[in-house]
Amino acid sequence: MNDQPIVDSDEPTTPARSWNRTAVLAAMFCIPFFCPPMTLIGAGAGAFALRSLKKNPDTKGAWLAWTAITFGVTCTILASWMFWISGLRTIVLGPSLALAPLFANDTQGMKREWDGPAAALSQEQLAQFTTFVSDRYGKYLSAHISEKRATPLEQSWKRSMVVIPITIVFSSGPIEADLGLERFNQKTGKSSMIWRSLRILDAANADVLFPEGEPAPPALETHKSGEIPAPQSSGGANTTTAPAKAQQTP
Repeated sequence: MNDQPIVDSDEPTTPARSWNRTAVLAAMFCIPFFCPPMTLIGAGAGAFALRSLKKNPDTKGAWLAWTAITFGVTCTILASWMFWISGLRTIVLGPSLALAPLFANDTQGMKREWDGPAAALSQEQLAQFTTFVSDRYGKYLSAHISEKRATPLEQSWKRSMVVIPITIVFSSGPIEADLGLERFNQKTGKSSMIWRSLRILDAANADVLFPEGEPAPPALETHKSGEIPAPQSSGGANTTTAPAKAQQTP
């Protein structure tokens, strides 16, 4: 005899709730947490998912949406800060970041922005250089990326030391210069993005090199397509080394 209860087939059943697609998509955008654009999109998608869940109560995934918003915003802030301190700050702010502490004789600022002999100079040694430069060109006003000379793209990824062509504006007028930027440490291979050297281009008198004891930035030249550039020396015949002993080369 069959003792199993009889189930009424006409009794309504609650259908299983499906996952909200926007909430799932928001969570997927947050998987590459090291990429700020993706995590920011994930946070935005999470906000859209909450609106979609209100309009479609038969779907689920509210916890996914809130997780995407919280995780996305947090990772975007942290990753952006890490990119900023690891080199993006140097690229965005440009040469003014390097020259401001130099011409202000700020030793602490030099230690933050420069490395090598330049970071070890005393305030008196910095003042010796800035006095020498101001006597020749006038008061330092500002600096920006050069509009006359372009930086070859191929040098940026093949060398630890890259050359940034800049224009320094003094009270006597603008003058071209080269900044040496160490992109990564050759010994450790870690990204450094720190300034090492400066060459003020002066064909009338002599190029000014800073600092003493640091190789000058490699000469920046434009080559024709297919032409193999010749090796460049670190200095030139017509240069003046500063600041410790800024002397005019005969």
